[in-house]
Amino acid sequence: MQYDETVQIDEKARAWADIKDAHKTKKVLVAQAIGIEPFQIADKKIECLKLSYHGIYGYLPKQLIDNYEFKGLTHFLGKYFEFVVENISFENEKQIFLADRIKALDIMARKFWKTASEGQTYPAFVRGIDQYNLYLLVEGVPTTLHRTEFSYSFVEDLREEVEIGDTVEVKILGLVKPNEKYFPNPSDPDSEELTAGEHGLLQVSARVLSEDPWNNINEFQVNGIYSGVISKIHLDHGLFIILEGGLSVRTNFPPASPNFRVGERVSVKIMSIEAKDRKIKAITIVPKRAIGKKSQNASSVRRGIAR
Repeated sequence: MQYDETVQIDEKARAWADIKDAHKTKKVLVAQAIGIEPFQIADKKIECLKLSYHGIYGYLPKQLIDNYEFKGLTHFLGKYFEFVVENISFENEKQIFLADRIKALDIMARKFWKTASEGQTYPAFVRGIDQYNLYLLVEGVPTTLHRTEFSYSFVEDLREEVEIGDTVEVKILGLVKPNEKYFPNPSDPDSEELTAGEHGLLQVSARVLSEDPWNNINEFQVNGIYSGVISKIHLDHGLFIILEGGLSVRTNFPPASPNFRVGERVSVKIMSIEAKDRKIKAITIVPKRAIGKKSQNASSVRRGIAR
């Protein structure tokens, strides 16, 4: 017990030394958000993320998390944030620091542009989401990831896949440094030359970091029947099914079909393959006993018989 307490004291002493040094040098540190509390700054209390840096607590004001507008902070709990130390103090004999993430992101972005190149991979922080796009920060640089670059499988709504504050691994496909000139369509000789803004431009992809399931298309044949797992059920679009090797197909609901469940294994018959357009037409095969069982249940319900 005494040994554990000594280790904790030493860790906190090192952490406090790091914080004091970072306060002088504006070095970027990383801490975990463990709570949401109001904190007195000047003459007002401000909503803050409470951070823990190896047992030393600090406060990151909501307006200094990012230039992006957040509706709430609860989705950030448990997540990690870069920061610079804006101020240090003692409150009730406790060592406390005040953090600024916006300044940290600016420092990170300037370092990023000195070394960034196509083909590099980075963890990207999810600062916003809508149905079609992820709004990301890559080392402090803002960029947008469309759902088609999130996965090789069809994603209807990114809000069902990712949460604000999550980290997504991405690969740089293209970049234009801040304030540099570029042609948005290099293949068009008449395209107008533009200038990147102060943040530069980043084109990124998450899906290219996984194997393309279409590389295995030769393992499937037209009129072949294969086993797959239902990954999504959509009332308008039907069943989305993952076959062996990660290949995703969509089928309509079979007539007189039983109730399906996500994660259920089903049989799929491939009707056509258009490799060039990356399209597969398929149907779900329902065993006759399943159809018969549903019809029987439906008949029982009509007669008022509970089963």
